[in-house]
Amino acid sequence: MQTSAGVGAIPREDWDALVGPDNFYNSHRWLHALELAHGSEAVVSATTGDGILLGAMPTWPGDTGAPGLFCPPDLFPGLAAAWPDDWLWLGARRSVYNELLCPRGPWRDRALAALLHGAQTVATSKGAAGLIMPYLAAADARDLARAHPRATVLLHDADAAMDLPAGGFAEHLAGMPQADRTRRRAELRACERAGTSVEWLALTGETSRWAADLITQNRARHGGTADPGWMRRSFAAQRRSGVLGQAVGFFGIRDGRPVAVTVCYTHHDRLYARYYGFDYRNAKPACEYFVLTYCVPLDYAAVHDLRRYRLAVSAWDVKARRGAVLSPLAAVVIALGREVCSPQRAAAFNHETARQWRDRLAGRPHVLSRGWDDWVAQPPSAS
Repeated sequence: MQTSAGVGAIPREDWDALVGPDNFYNSHRWLHALELAHGSEAVVSATTGDGILLGAMPTWPGDTGAPGLFCPPDLFPGLAAAWPDDWLWLGARRSVYNELLCPRGPWRDRALAALLHGAQTVATSKGAAGLIMPYLAAADARDLARAHPRATVLLHDADAAMDLPAGGFAEHLAGMPQADRTRRRAELRACERAGTSVEWLALTGETSRWAADLITQNRARHGGTADPGWMRRSFAAQRRSGVLGQAVGFFGIRDGRPVAVTVCYTHHDRLYARYYGFDYRNAKPACEYFVLTYCVPLDYAAVHDLRRYRLAVSAWDVKARRGAVLSPLAAVVIALGREVCSPQRAAAFNHETARQWRDRLAGRPHVLSRGWDDWVAQPPSAS
C-alpha cells in the first residue's frame, strides 16, 4: 500500500487501465484537472510486489458541512446518527457516480482491504471522524464493505443512464409512449418558435468562455456563485489535463448568440452530461434545457457511435420520463471509534429507501433496474 500526493504520481496508462467505461469521473485526466483547479489530495494505491497497480482510491476533504449532495444528513435523511463535519471522502471530488478502481479477480478483496487501510491511515492523520465513499454502484458498495469489519452500506440515491439507439433521437422518440412523444414534440416546437437553433461545438477558448458564463448564470440562479471565474478556471484546468478535448458543447443559438448550453464528455463509448447553462439576463427559456440535454445529444451519439448516455443523479422524474433507467447508488461509511448505526438499522433504512424509490416510480416500474430487487425483497426488523 502506498500514499501519494495526487494522481500525477501514478502513470496515466496504469491508472486508466483500472477505469471502466462507466467511471469517467475517476479517470486520470478528469482527476488531474480537479487537482489543477482545487489542489492535490492524498491518493492511496495498492501494487503487487513487482509494482503492478492493483487498485487506487482518491480522497478529498468534503464540503465542510455545506448542505447538499455531500452532506451526510442530506444523503441519509431519516437515519438517526451523529454526523460530524470532518469525514474523509473517498472517490473523485464531488463525483455523483463512483466505481471501485480495482479489477475483479483473485486479488480484489485483498487489494480493497489494503486501500481501506491506507485511507483509514490518512483519515487518522487528519483527525477525521471516518471514511465515506458515496455514490457507489451498489454491487461495488457491497464489495468494499466486505473489506472492513466496521463498514456500513447505506442506500441513498439513484443513477440515471440511457441506452442509445443507433437512429438517434428520432428512433428514441418513436419508441416512447404516445403521451411522452407528444410532450417531447411540444418541447421541440417551443424551442423552434423562440428562434433557437442548435450547434454542437468543441470547447475552445471562445466557446469555453461562452459556456462558463451560461453555466455560471444557471448556478447563481440556484444559489451558487455568480462569478464566472470559477468555471473558467475549471475549464482551463481541464484544458491543461487534456480532458477538455473529450468535451462537446451543445449550444442553443438565438439571433446569432449563444443563449443556452449543455456540456457533455465522451469516454469509451459513453456520453456524460455534466453542465447546463442559460442566459437568464437576456433571454427567456423556451425548453432549451430539455432539447439540449435530452434530444440533441442522442443525435450526436448516433453520429459518433456512442452507446450509452450517463445522466447522473437529481431530476430523476424528468429523466425517467425521457427514457432513462435508474440504478441504485449506495455509500460505504466507516466511522472511526464509533458505530454509525446497527446492522439491523442499516438494513431497515436501506429497505425503506428502496421502497420509497419504488413508490415514486410506481407508474413507470420499467425504469427501475434489476439492481433494486435485492433491496426490496424482505423488510428486515430494525433494532
